Amino acid sequence: MKLPVCLIDAQTNTLCRKCKQLYREGKISDSDIELSKILVDLSKGNKAMKDIAFYSSVELDDVIILVTRKQDVPLLSKPEVVDKIKQHSHKEVRFLEKTNDPRRLVESLIHPIPVAKVSTLYIPPFSDKEYKIEIDKKYKKELPIPEGVIIQTVNSVLNTEAYIEFT
Repeated sequence: MKLPVCLIDAQTNTLCRKCKQLYREGKISDSDIELSKILVDLSKGNKAMKDIAFYSSVELDDVIILVTRKQDVPLLSKPEVVDKIKQHSHKEVRFLEKTNDPRRLVESLIHPIPVAKVSTLYIPPFSDKEYKIEIDKKYKKELPIPEGVIIQTVNSVLNTEAYIEFT
């Protein structure tokens, strides 16, 4: 099982030194920790759950997004799993496939709104990169999730800065 925190941390409700550091740096959140605990508990009665990969979560006002592998979505979207997460978070649950393709990631986040273009910009002097996401300005008010959340999700999933430009 792949989790944002160590498996032992999720089982014992304590964070090791490495996970504490990740928490302080903001690389793992409270919801990542709580969801890891829930998934570990659910895996005790389900052997298939032991093979899932849960990478991170993004918490919005009324939705919590779990970033996972595409093949894990059917297992994680079973009613008993979703209900347990809803009981804890009191929010709707959505799943997002972890991908290294920024366009695919953004398309899955804002579906059915089309993405005009995603460009990779290299920034001197150390060739850091960031993604420029272009969306037609006529869709600005129709985005299913706030612009800041799209950027935050892209940043956390791809570990790269991003921004949206409405063209």
